Amino acid sequence: MRLSPIALSLALGLATLSSQPVAAAPARPAALSPESSSTKIDASRRISEEATLDTIILNSTALYDALVGELYYQRREPGKSYAYLMEAARRSGDVRLYARAAEVAIQARSPDAALRAVQAWQKLKPSDSEASNYHLQILLLLGRIDQTSEPLSQALANATPERRLKLIHATPVLYGEIHNQELALRAVEPVLRKWANQPDTAFVTNISLARMQLLARQYAQVMESLERARAASVPSERLGTVLPNHELPALVALDLMRLARTGSPYVASHAEDFVRQAVRQPNASQELRISYAKVLIESHRYDDSLTQLHDLLRSHPDYAMGWLLQGGVQLQNKQYKAAETSLQRYLKLRTTEDSVTPQGEAPSLLGMVSSGSDVQAYLMLAEIADQRNDATAAANWLKRIQSPTARNAAILQRAESLNNQGKAEQALQLVNALPGDSVKERSLKALVQGQILETAGKLAPAAKTLSTALAEDSDNAELLYARGMIRERLGEKAGAEADLRKVIALNPDTPAAYNALGYSLVERGERLEEARKLIARALELMPNSGAVQDSMGWAEYKLGRHKEARRWLEMAFDNEPNAEIAAHLGEVLWKLGEQDKARSIWQEGLKLDTKDKVLLRTMQEFGVKPAP
Repeated sequence: MRLSPIALSLALGLATLSSQPVAAAPARPAALSPESSSTKIDASRRISEEATLDTIILNSTALYDALVGELYYQRREPGKSYAYLMEAARRSGDVRLYARAAEVAIQARSPDAALRAVQAWQKLKPSDSEASNYHLQILLLLGRIDQTSEPLSQALANATPERRLKLIHATPVLYGEIHNQELALRAVEPVLRKWANQPDTAFVTNISLARMQLLARQYAQVMESLERARAASVPSERLGTVLPNHELPALVALDLMRLARTGSPYVASHAEDFVRQAVRQPNASQELRISYAKVLIESHRYDDSLTQLHDLLRSHPDYAMGWLLQGGVQLQNKQYKAAETSLQRYLKLRTTEDSVTPQGEAPSLLGMVSSGSDVQAYLMLAEIADQRNDATAAANWLKRIQSPTARNAAILQRAESLNNQGKAEQALQLVNALPGDSVKERSLKALVQGQILETAGKLAPAAKTLSTALAEDSDNAELLYARGMIRERLGEKAGAEADLRKVIALNPDTPAAYNALGYSLVERGERLEEARKLIARALELMPNSGAVQDSMGWAEYKLGRHKEARRWLEMAFDNEPNAEIAAHLGEVLWKLGEQDKARSIWQEGLKLDTKDKVLLRTMQEFGVKPAP
């Protein structure tokens, strides 16, 4: 058995304790008589020897308990491991053992036991910031958000200045998976406010507050926090992984610009002004400028994004990723010749980058990212060739991908692109030519073939293709999910539900299956409370998904809770604006008496997809015609 590093460290530390020599007895006053002195020394020696023996026994027992605890952990018996580690911690007073017991309990999904270990640790060392940090994270695991203020406050108060900055910066991440972000903000804000005006922590604290206010959808307060952050002293220690510290407020403003676009357009405009000021600075980073362009692309403001990219590339003509992104936007705008020029420029710059890499040197992270981007460039150039009906040129672009695995993945992606262009037969030919030597390869081919057939409206052949693959790969969750969705469209309700429930049984942490099954029940108007529970489980697994938030909003609407439905649907449309969510949100707004706002949301949806059947059907139902 190989002990973990922490177990070995504990064992050596306890063994050292048990072998420590006892300090010599202090000298006695000279006035004592020899007989009296001898008697006293003998008695003192006996007491000292008994104390030494007790210490050795105590620490040897603690060492034994720690090692047995680790043995039980290795044997995957976390309950017994925890019990022995806790006993070892009690005997030795070593806080590392309490930490180890807490870790074992967390891994065994027993946060209550972990909490008991940490509370014993805190009792032993009340000012230990690491104990407070453990306490905080365990309470978050237990969902006791309202109890987290005190341990967060203690962790910050007891931390070193450097550690405090990191913890403040990490706080939004710690609370990021909490379902109720308003509750999270209520717990955190009073604690962070204590550090928001102190010179050393004002910058990072106000940024963290802004990030949490953003998650809680308190958009106006986000801008106030960002303004305070911009006015504060910027710490020298690097906080972000890509952008320099002084640009972090603009990064949060980019998120605000995107999320507040629908619900709070005035705030979104203010946020964009904030970003523009940062982008116009002479020392503005390429990463910030290209991030701004990406947000413009997400908002379908392609011309504005091209303006930003043009300015960026004029000042940084050798910035390869800028040319790649510009080529993608031009392709989206059907500016095929311009897109081809941009993508060719990207590949030329990438070739130059590769040529200056020292021979024999391992590829950097940037190099690996760029390799993936190269594949995207080849795919886009293949798509441009497809638009010219030049299948040979398209195939030649894909041949440049050296890795067979990456090439096959690119072929599948190209097939999807052809399918979206309405070229289903050509897409099927590509997929059929892929290797199918193993069950895994055949299953993947069937999955893509089914998708192509489904998009072409050939639902029965699609279901048959997937069923054939499932005959030899019966527990393939992806195949089951795909067939379940097609069966739903075919009206085979029982078969669809059976497929989705099997996906959940095979992979209990699959949010898409819970969401699909719950949404299906909502659409049919059946078992609405059960449907809501299924969607709630999907939200636990994927809380920031616009699709799942839309399902929850639609379930609440069908249950008659219109205000709650509106909250979820606005959140969904901010996160993932699409036409179907716009249809649902507009319908709820209409029912709430806000007809003008409903019309506006529907028009927003039409900008995203003029042919969405759900949106067009909804507008027709309420007698609203698309604006010219």
